[in-house]
Amino acid sequence: MIFGNLLPTPKVSKLLSTCRQWLRRAGAILVLALPGLLAACETTTGLEGEREVNKVTGTVYVDTLTVRTSTVLVDSVVTSSSSYLMLGQYQDDRLGTITARSYLRLGLGSSAFTPEATAQFDSLVLVLPADTYRYGDTTRVQHLEVHRLTEALRPNTTYYAFNSRAYAATSLGTRSFRARPVLGSLCIRLDAALGQELLTAGINRQLSTDGELEARLPGLALTPSAADNAALLRFTAASSETALRLYYHLPSAPSEALQYSFTGESGARHFYQLQTDRRATLLSSLTATRQAVLSARTAAEAYIQGGLGLQTKVEVPYLLDLKNLTGTWVLNSAQLTLETVAGTENQYLTAPSALTAQLTDRGNHSGAYLTNLDGSTNTAAYARSTSIKTNLEQGSYTFSLTHYMEAVLDRRIENTGILLAPNSAATPERVVLGGTKHTTNPIRLGLYLTRVQ
Repeated sequence: MIFGNLLPTPKVSKLLSTCRQWLRRAGAILVLALPGLLAACETTTGLEGEREVNKVTGTVYVDTLTVRTSTVLVDSVVTSSSSYLMLGQYQDDRLGTITARSYLRLGLGSSAFTPEATAQFDSLVLVLPADTYRYGDTTRVQHLEVHRLTEALRPNTTYYAFNSRAYAATSLGTRSFRARPVLGSLCIRLDAALGQELLTAGINRQLSTDGELEARLPGLALTPSAADNAALLRFTAASSETALRLYYHLPSAPSEALQYSFTGESGARHFYQLQTDRRATLLSSLTATRQAVLSARTAAEAYIQGGLGLQTKVEVPYLLDLKNLTGTWVLNSAQLTLETVAGTENQYLTAPSALTAQLTDRGNHSGAYLTNLDGSTNTAAYARSTSIKTNLEQGSYTFSLTHYMEAVLDRRIENTGILLAPNSAATPERVVLGGTKHTTNPIRLGLYLTRVQ
């Protein structure tokens, strides 16, 4: 990428040789006739703001171009197409109380439920096969409450993480557990009155179709206890093992246990809700879709959490002013490194394994994914490395933005920033990223420029 030839004298070479003198006189940041860009100077020790210049090749390294970050609330995530239910609640000191609830429609098994007239009820049990996914403190006791839906899940409807369905306040059953990695299926004994109601309906030949079952039992809502502060976990949704099992027997054979399963697989409708109460957090003002809150208002931090629709917007507002540099310059490389804020991740609250970058506009709409020169998606994997500021090991993400910045400088795209999000938007991993003015984990943008004439 070649640019320049727009700034009048003094020449860049003269500017480089005198920049240290100007710094000492002014006692402030030197700019090259553009806001936010510090001139590249010879490397010496003990002078804040100095940068590197190779006098032989003319290559300059600049890492003080202004970078602005903010947290953006984007469109909600579709959850009705997921293969999972999600449940749980934990208290996040940055994002507030995060709660996951699930809504499930059940269907008949392989045939209509038509027990003999003399059948007698034994028990009703909901079986939920747990997935291996966990997020939060799995050592704490948490609860699963089962409620009867009073509002059906509509057919051919897309449900999002912000949606919900009405359910009865009184629970049908509750189960306490710890979301240990070895947790298999959860079995929750439900209210006997519902079991007897279903058995009686079957005896009366009123459960021959899924529609008849839905009219009587629109579905189930799975919720955590209001006081829970533990973990989020997933259950398999559309499976024959996800089932409401009705156990009964015949008086003629009291020792022979009979059962019938109403399954999530045949119900074929489900979604989960993921929401947060941000009222006591620095993000309390973030209430509208595509609204942005600058990092300057959130302790120089920006946040990402896919399931809640939180993304980080990165802007380089003075990037186009590079075109005002004297002479003809080549942009060799542009590397953006974002560090996670110390103390915000642990074995229970892990950061996303990778982040992707998308173009955005002034209205914070999500655009096309950034690509590399070879056409691949621009992705930054989570890595552990030594922080420049603290000299301690810290999590980070590094994006190569050379291709993106070339397009901006060529005016092929607008300089309206990029949005960073997890690879998988439907999972609740969150990350706290340091902004430009963060004291220990600031964002860094490094540019290598070469003057060719």
